[in-house]
Amino acid sequence: MPLCAAAALPHTPQLLVRPETEDRDMVLRVHAGYAEIKRGLEAARPDVICILGGDHIEGFFLTSVPALAVYVGSTVSGKFDRYRYTFDVHEPLARAILEQGVERGFDLAYSQDLALDYAFYVPLHFAMPQQSVPIVPLYVNACFPPQPTPARRYAWGQALRAILDARPERVALLASGGLSHFPGSDRYGSPDYEWDRQMLDRLVAGRGGETAALTGEELDKAGNVEFRTWITLLGAVGDAQAKVICYEPSWHHGNAVVTWPVA
Repeated sequence: MPLCAAAALPHTPQLLVRPETEDRDMVLRVHAGYAEIKRGLEAARPDVICILGGDHIEGFFLTSVPALAVYVGSTVSGKFDRYRYTFDVHEPLARAILEQGVERGFDLAYSQDLALDYAFYVPLHFAMPQQSVPIVPLYVNACFPPQPTPARRYAWGQALRAILDARPERVALLASGGLSHFPGSDRYGSPDYEWDRQMLDRLVAGRGGETAALTGEELDKAGNVEFRTWITLLGAVGDAQAKVICYEPSWHHGNAVVTWPVA
């Protein structure tokens, strides 16, 4: 069954914990963007949400840093700040993605025991429908070089779409991350908002396929390491024209909420 929804959302921690450093009105505008995604998911009635995210040393570290991975346990839990959370996992779909992804030539790692990173939790906290549905966490290495190339991520998105289209479940596909930010560096207060806006214009024009030609160096230079999750989603939605629900630059982060028509 084809995808029933597709969207990309930020997981900026400050949007959840709201410290005094943040502009309250800006945060609330992003919250409104999340709420629109939530309404869209409720209308789409997915049986499962597949969410593409990176890992901030919550689940993977120096003992194992896979390029691409699937969580295949029956539940997944984590904690962030004062929040403690557990989600049901759609294990049959997770295992189908793993097995068929390997058959299609993608050497996917998997785990049944990982702490779920806030990269997954923050979007789900705001956008999960009232009638909670199971998830499938799909890991994309965004932080630790060497990362898979944008072309490889786009190809994985294409393969993922083919796998999902052959399934009976109604699936929503979310990408978590970005846009521009430079955590832990002297550029933290200077995101590349112009890169963000130009890229969003390309996505609105239906030119998502062009992202497969980007280089890791280009993404790193623009502070868009997490755009790697978006590229995977773009492989799944092809050249559908994006709708930008909001783009809100904070002093340290470009926050974008974007959807694509897939029905």
